[in-house]
Amino acid sequence: MLLILVLGVGYLLYSVAGNRSVYASRQAKTDAALALAKEALLGRAVADLNHPGSLPCPDTDDDGIAELFAGTACPSYLGRLPWKTLELPDLRDGDGERLWYMLSPTFRDNNAVEPLNTDTIGDVTVFSGTNATTLTARAAAVIFAPGPIIGAQVRSNTQTAACAVTGTTIAQSLCATNYLETASTINNANATGPYISAPATTTFNDRLLAIDSVELMTPVEARAVREILSALKAYRAGSACNCYPWADNDNDGFADNGATVGRVPLNGANTGFGNGWSNATPPVTIPTWLKNNGWWRVFFYTVAQDQTYDHNSGTLTFDGVSGKDVVLITTGAATSARSSMPLDYVEDGQNADSGIIFITPTDTTSMNRDRTYVLP
Repeated sequence: MLLILVLGVGYLLYSVAGNRSVYASRQAKTDAALALAKEALLGRAVADLNHPGSLPCPDTDDDGIAELFAGTACPSYLGRLPWKTLELPDLRDGDGERLWYMLSPTFRDNNAVEPLNTDTIGDVTVFSGTNATTLTARAAAVIFAPGPIIGAQVRSNTQTAACAVTGTTIAQSLCATNYLETASTINNANATGPYISAPATTTFNDRLLAIDSVELMTPVEARAVREILSALKAYRAGSACNCYPWADNDNDGFADNGATVGRVPLNGANTGFGNGWSNATPPVTIPTWLKNNGWWRVFFYTVAQDQTYDHNSGTLTFDGVSGKDVVLITTGAATSARSSMPLDYVEDGQNADSGIIFITPTDTTSMNRDRTYVLP
């Protein structure tokens, strides 16, 4: 009897440990799939040739390909992750289900919509745990791992049924309500949000990752500043005036004669001489996406007096070192609406005073947002 008891307890412990191991393995696979999907979406946004920061439409027919626009809109903003479009393997969660994906319309890849730059803020709310705790109110996209079937969910590829999400009769495998559930009154099958990440229960097993607009636009900003610095250097090297362009101080993207502080004049190097950026030899080509997406609005640009067309005396000082020609400050992805440059954009007071002395920000907030670039 003692031997039977020992064997029974041993089997029970082995069974529990085995189940935990299987569960942990499934969870790890789900975590890896969500992380890879997020990485692919961020990479795609940064590398986009025409609309950096944008993301593809969801896949609504489960072929792995992002849907084409209906006019200027995605056919749906909730569907499956377009894994083929993102050049990913057939990603599945730990229970073998393909990932789902929600896109904020603001970040769709269509040049007809509002320009995308670091003034663009996500508008989808994602809760954590309960609807009393906000994970982010600035989500640009959300990726879901649906997990196994719960309750009355049916995921047939051949049977059709009315789908509340689309308002149509479609294959059960294409309807979000058969994959995504409700927790704390928040329904993850809602096409427009809000959404929730919550502990698994008998009625809820969704796992998700949100992409906040700040983490989306920050690497795009890094790409933009590289292009702008390259253009400024090319202009200085090739211009007949041996100078940098005036600043834009009236928020139209064009340089204003005599202005040394303001925004970057991406729409024209100088309206008072030559022919804009073509005044340089060879002409400086500004990537079209920088202009079309209004990146001239979001960077703070200061040029030294002795490096302008007039070549008056005066240089810039950075971190105690004088003789600097240009200071360009990237102002970080917006968390609220902003308009006045530099007061609404630059956190560090000394860098925002429109003077000629600049420093590397020392407080954590400014360091993470205001990145300073100096020429030479």
